[in-house]
Amino acid sequence: MTKTLQDLIDESIFISTEYQARLAELTGDSEWSVDFSAPSFTLSSDDSVALSPYLLGTESESRGSWIWSWQELGHFPDSVVSAAIQAREAGSQHGISELTTDELVLEDGLARRLTLATKAVTGIYAHYPVQAGAGVRAWLLLDGDLLELEAPTVNRMGRVMAQALQTGTAVNHLKAVDSYARLRGAHIEWDTEATAVITATDGALRLWFDEGKISGIEPAEPTVDADELNRCAAHAASLREQMRSERSEVERIAASEAAQHSAAREEAAAREAAEREAAAARQAEAEAAAQREAEQEAREEAARAEREAAEREAAEREAREAEEVEGTTTTDRVYTDVSDPYDQDPRDDAQPGRVTTGSFDDAAVAEDRDADEFEQIETEEVQEAPATTERETVEVDEAEESHEAYKPAAFRVAGEAPDLEAEREEAEHAPKKETKEKKGFFSRFFGL
Repeated sequence: MTKTLQDLIDESIFISTEYQARLAELTGDSEWSVDFSAPSFTLSSDDSVALSPYLLGTESESRGSWIWSWQELGHFPDSVVSAAIQAREAGSQHGISELTTDELVLEDGLARRLTLATKAVTGIYAHYPVQAGAGVRAWLLLDGDLLELEAPTVNRMGRVMAQALQTGTAVNHLKAVDSYARLRGAHIEWDTEATAVITATDGALRLWFDEGKISGIEPAEPTVDADELNRCAAHAASLREQMRSERSEVERIAASEAAQHSAAREEAAAREAAEREAAAARQAEAEAAAQREAEQEAREEAARAEREAAEREAAEREAREAEEVEGTTTTDRVYTDVSDPYDQDPRDDAQPGRVTTGSFDDAAVAEDRDADEFEQIETEEVQEAPATTERETVEVDEAEESHEAYKPAAFRVAGEAPDLEAEREEAEHAPKKETKEKKGFFSRFFGL
């Protein structure tokens, strides 16, 4: 027979309310502490109050979801997560997805509803929500001898049901009343679907239902004796023991799954570590390759700079060799501290003066013209004169010699100083030549 999540909630709603009242009597406003490694749930005001905690799951407002504690086993002791696994197994049996989905979208009241449903399949009826962080609340089931209830009475049961109905959590009141009476060890007898009588040690109650909802409660005559009530109490104890036994079996399942989850986590961690090492190796190789490339580029740059420097040095050397002509002096060696020696301002101590300039070419042309005229006159005189005497010949020779002595300074070879004494001696001892062989200076110099 399959059940729904609401069916499980209806089965546990009344007895859960009674156990919560008992827990409130124990804890009051005292601070508490929980230790899952022990595991234990203790009060700061009274360390003698020690209960066994079972972690069902957590609700996270920031994450917006509920996560069952069996999502990843191995983080908590097997006994701590056994109740959650027991709920998962019941959910798998009855097809309740809320109990078999590891993470659920958070809704208003979802954590409490899941906790009430878990109580119905585990037999642990007290719960305590604890703040586990900013916006995170962990929901625990608590169990222990201090939570055991006294024998049921109709007066207490009536108050519990009235209190539970105010929350509006129960939907099927018939199911809720029947489950409560059986789990509590009281006797319930149904006359019809519209009425039932609950008998306890202090009397009986008649409940009236209208369309599945409790419509009235009134005192009634007990329908069973004390022996029957004892059998009902034993039956209730056996139900709780059966669920505890199932929880012990679940702990073995939890241990096995925890080992598998731990192995999977270790394998995943090893795989991630290997991937990180591989990534680090790739990164190191990439960095090494980049370093080698940078070093190669640096070497090539250095070689290129060295070649350019050598080329510049060779070009400068060639330029210097082209400039360094033997016997010449360049301004870059004379004016070593001036970029352009001719582009200078006048000296402060410069005085005005007079400069006379002349043209060598004009003087030479005039001198050549006079010499040609002299030669022409001389030739004409020789041709027109009659035969001369020896004395006249001598005079002519002397005149020619004096004419040869006239040599323009402009036609002297550079570097030769005139030796006038030697020229006079040469003129005195030179042999006399025929008059007709005498020629002027320019005719002899140019071979005319």
